[in-house]
Amino acid sequence: MVVYNLVNNGIGKVVLTYSAELIRHGHKVTVLVGGPCEREKMDEASVCGVTVSQLPDKKSDTLGYFKALRKALDEGRFDVCHVHGNSGMVFPELVIAKRSRAVAVACHCHSTGCEHPVLHRVLRPFVPWLCDCMFACSEEAGKWLYGNASYLVLPNSFNLGKFAFDAEARAELRVAYGIDGDTYVLGNVARLNPEKNHPFLIDVFAAFHAEHPDSVLMIVGGGPGEKDVRSLVDSSPVRDSIMLLGNIADPSKLYSAMDCFVFPSIHEGLGIVLIEAQLAGLDCFVSSDVPNGARVSDRFHPIPLSRPAVSWAAEISSAAACPRDRSRCDFHAGALERFDVRSSYHILEGAYEAALAQGGHNEH
Repeated sequence: MVVYNLVNNGIGKVVLTYSAELIRHGHKVTVLVGGPCEREKMDEASVCGVTVSQLPDKKSDTLGYFKALRKALDEGRFDVCHVHGNSGMVFPELVIAKRSRAVAVACHCHSTGCEHPVLHRVLRPFVPWLCDCMFACSEEAGKWLYGNASYLVLPNSFNLGKFAFDAEARAELRVAYGIDGDTYVLGNVARLNPEKNHPFLIDVFAAFHAEHPDSVLMIVGGGPGEKDVRSLVDSSPVRDSIMLLGNIADPSKLYSAMDCFVFPSIHEGLGIVLIEAQLAGLDCFVSSDVPNGARVSDRFHPIPLSRPAVSWAAEISSAAACPRDRSRCDFHAGALERFDVRSSYHILEGAYEAALAQGGHNEH
């Protein structure tokens, strides 16, 4: 597996989930990282038996990174080199993998937007030519990177049971965070990056708080935008009602402490936290730009970002006025099966085997 960073975000979770499942079935997995590695993820990888090799930083030492990646792929003699990313910017990794001793090359797209849209448009057409198999976390993500080429949709997978609503955990967490039992809590779990749209999230909460002065906004996550988000919170008139909890390695129980989930992302590959929030029985108010593949229940409420914050707040107020039983959520038939890691493993293994049966790109 090749990935830019190994942090507590969607890609980091998925890479380790797939890696652990591959190892459980007798395969060996090495994750090559060209950027930041968080200690929690390194520890998680170690527990699962995943080997992590941190290469020179791709952004600050680009040439050193490419040299180290080529060396690691040649010395590793991997059957499959599976490159994860968000855009055509995976092109250099795919070229290196193609020219390495790896037998087959796979690419995996996890988003529908990126920081370098011009370069993406230039490099995207070459991606399918470099791959023996291609994956995407949603139809939208696949179209974004592969266009009309053939690819497999492999929804982000995880342990479904751990996110179920837990009344006892709700009570304990609210006591721990000093939140009254009847306080309405809006929640957001996301990496603190610009595409997650935290400024708009704070505006939505300010509009909601004007009508519900006892409400609280709980923001869970860390990342490069943490300083900017903290500054926005500090300058907000509702700052005393906003909780910045930082990066939490396992936020699964925190969903139980929330009353709704607000997710106004500008773009997403899928939005795995939305699946988690629905599993916890939360009504999710989400940007209509997020792929519909994240809709697994009747508690998914898409709203256009073109609508003002007060309009979002009004939608949330309507739900708050009619609370529903968190332990009884109507999931769409078959919607959750595709997020079960056991199902994803069989798709992944089948694609690998097909690519290897065709000889990949190299003869050994």
